[in-house]
Amino acid sequence: MHHIACFGDSLIQGFPFGEQYSWIATVEVIGKIRMLNYGECGACCDDIFERLRNSLLPDYVRYIIFLGGANDILQLRPQNVIIKDLKKVLSWCSERKLNLCIVLPFISADKYLNIRLKDLKESIKKESGRAFLLDVQPAIGMNESDIRKAYLDGVHPTVETYRAIGAYVVPFLKEWLESTREFC
Repeated sequence: MHHIACFGDSLIQGFPFGEQYSWIATVEVIGKIRMLNYGECGACCDDIFERLRNSLLPDYVRYIIFLGGANDILQLRPQNVIIKDLKKVLSWCSERKLNLCIVLPFISADKYLNIRLKDLKESIKKESGRAFLLDVQPAIGMNESDIRKAYLDGVHPTVETYRAIGAYVVPFLKEWLESTREFC
């Protein structure tokens, strides 16, 4: 069984419902992939990287998921600083021969926040190096109406949306695990 250590903010943690309702819990059940939840509400990319860097991961963990950026934007951190933090994550994982998946920022129900989220999403795509990119937006919704229904408070998914995200990403994660198997 593969183990993936998942680092991020509330969207990894499963806020406000808890880890057992997070999308990664759904991945674990449906995909039979062991998902280790290292999500922390309110974390910015630099906080997430520090948590990753300072965690004593079991030796059998060769896969990392990283999800962050929205809190950085909400705290008015410049995009170039966020990208610099992501480059640190890329470098750190590469040095340790860890396979990295970056989850692209979720588009929210706030049109003003979305302007910066969409810019960040494009910058991450350009700067992601060899990381596997995972875009969960199709599971949330692509139009304004679907996006509004998907969120409890505009940025945190409902339980149903967390489940939909988890079910949606299983085949992509399995493909990623299979394609990187020989590198572990």
